[in-house]
Amino acid sequence: MIQIHNVEEKDYWQIHRLRDYCFPNKYSEARRKDFHHWVQHSTTLGAYDGSKVVGQMLVLPLNMTIHRKNYKMGGIAFVASYPEYRQQGIVKKLMIESLNQMRANGQTISVLAPFSVSFYRYFGWELFFEKLNYTILPEKFPALGKKMDTIKRTSFEWLDEELFEQVKAFHNEQAAVTSGSMQRDEAWWNRLASRHPDSHFALYYEDNQVAAYLRYEVAGTSFMIHDFVAQDMAAEQAIWRFVTAHAASITEIKGVTANHSRFGYYFAEPQFKREVVQDIMVRIVDAQAFLQQYEWNHIEAPLYVRLEDQFCAWNEQIFEVRHNGEVAVIEVEAVDAQQVLALPINLFSAMMVGYLSVQEAVTYAGQPVAQAIIERWQQALQVGKPAFYEYF
Repeated sequence: MIQIHNVEEKDYWQIHRLRDYCFPNKYSEARRKDFHHWVQHSTTLGAYDGSKVVGQMLVLPLNMTIHRKNYKMGGIAFVASYPEYRQQGIVKKLMIESLNQMRANGQTISVLAPFSVSFYRYFGWELFFEKLNYTILPEKFPALGKKMDTIKRTSFEWLDEELFEQVKAFHNEQAAVTSGSMQRDEAWWNRLASRHPDSHFALYYEDNQVAAYLRYEVAGTSFMIHDFVAQDMAAEQAIWRFVTAHAASITEIKGVTANHSRFGYYFAEPQFKREVVQDIMVRIVDAQAFLQQYEWNHIEAPLYVRLEDQFCAWNEQIFEVRHNGEVAVIEVEAVDAQQVLALPINLFSAMMVGYLSVQEAVTYAGQPVAQAIIERWQQALQVGKPAFYEYF
């Protein structure tokens, strides 16, 4: 019989072997070392057939900013099982155990990259970010005039420690005020270095302070943008001037941004290749803890929500959000049913992080409620869609 429990250190080699078998790119050297770090420091779950690990899941101990509040987040990664053990419910058991352990660890929210949206929706995750992959050819390169911008550069290969410290500090400053962003620690930067060792950094300064940074690679004649973080429009335009300064040696600029950002709107030629991709999902693990931490806008009158969550019994409650932001579980008889917003956990999650409006969540749920209740909730929630660019 298959047993699910945390993998002991003596079995970590089995996690490496399972990962190498089930994923297309076998790790070596730096990436293997990085993977081992996360095996050691994550909630590493194994499906055991006797002493053999036949299925696995890592829950990475990460974080996520939602409307200027930073939450402990569980990043679901490296979900796999050997083919001869599939169709036995192993991943389902791993998912359920991961939810229990995330709650115990105070990880109120979880993010994953799905191999199947419908599969993870079943477990309560929901799409919450639309990536825009773009390719800009030379005739469409942004032309933003000539200006002597203050730019400094470094790279992972030839690292200037002082500049790199400035990059890390600026990234986390911006992540603290950008919904969907992660605060990156040393381990995460090490992970990026192992995955993109050829990355360069360009820092733009205003009044001797970092106002933007770019992480990029030049691969052949392609300029590949990995990070583009700017505090304002002037800083963003300065970074674009730096990118297009490479025009003599590149034939395309490729990158990713948020589909809701109106990317390229102010370019002289904004009609370049775009591809919208939905490959990130979110789930609230502990609704009461999440609601208690949430930065409410204006609560005109107490709010009530009844959640449907077949895998987290602690969420299948009616929650009352009071004027002061306090959150309590109440009995059904304590409130008029017409005052209650009823949502499945996946739609509730997408709504609370700002991806869906209250009206959209209600419409998709197919459980109508009075317009006054929708408006009351919409007034109480913060406005702004999240943007999540990290990859597990």
